[in-house]
Amino acid sequence: MSFARILQIIGIIFALDALYFGIAKDSMKIEVLLLFVGGVIFYVGRMIEKRK
Repeated sequence: MSFARILQIIGIIFALDALYFGIAKDSMKIEVLLLFVGGVIFYVGRMIEKRK
């Protein structure tokens, strides 16, 4: 498994955590922050994957 693919998986996990915090904890601030971080991590993995 490549480093880019691992970054994409981590980004998806962050997005799932964001949904959990939004639904279970009612914390919109943490939800949006985790969603943004997950999206950035996923996108970085995608950019690395395209280079190879």
